[in-house]
Amino acid sequence: MELESPLQSFTLFPNLPLELRLKIWALIAPPPRTVSIKYKRFSINRVGKGFSAAGGWTSPDPVPIILHICEESRTEALKSYQLAFGTYRHSGTIYFNFSKDTLRFGNSQGDAYMTVPEILQSGPIDYMLDVFLGGDFYGAEDAEKVQYMITDIDESVYGRRAFCWDEIRLFTGLKELTIMPWDEDEMAIELMRGYRDTLRNVANDHPEWVVPRITVVSATSGTLWGTLEVETTG
Repeated sequence: MELESPLQSFTLFPNLPLELRLKIWALIAPPPRTVSIKYKRFSINRVGKGFSAAGGWTSPDPVPIILHICEESRTEALKSYQLAFGTYRHSGTIYFNFSKDTLRFGNSQGDAYMTVPEILQSGPIDYMLDVFLGGDFYGAEDAEKVQYMITDIDESVYGRRAFCWDEIRLFTGLKELTIMPWDEDEMAIELMRGYRDTLRNVANDHPEWVVPRITVVSATSGTLWGTLEVETTG
């Protein structure tokens, strides 16, 4: 008996009841994503001179496919996803679901598209939290909406009295944060002590800050170093 070839399309989909179509779109919607973010710059040569031009915040991660299937799927998706992280000069170009997506200031290629050796070879990106929050022409909108975040940390941040906490506290809606240091695991105890001390100092200076849940994971090995909490004295 000859088997029929699988269907390549389903032309009766528009005839399905709306309630069923909406359930199907809900199933197609992606699970929580980790969305990498970076600042786009352009190099321009004019009259033999080089100039650097700003291009706004972008992401190498793909747009959720549900936004591209049809008008109905896009309408449903836009109830959850919005164009985010625009600047004074540039509208937002990153579709983001603030209720479940994680914003990553980290490797600009995105972990999902790199092997571990490639990630280690690429190293950390420039520290961009201060630029993101800086306002003016470069700072991004929507920082207060971010609930889940990952940030890679390299040694350029360690010498700061407040570590990265003065920037982190400005993400006022943040619930969960993962810190990913680019150091060997042998440094974990010493670095975690420094993270806790600076966190306590900044939290004491800013009692209005609701400190998020903080996890520290090595960017080089993936080892969980532990969690950070503000120590209270009773």
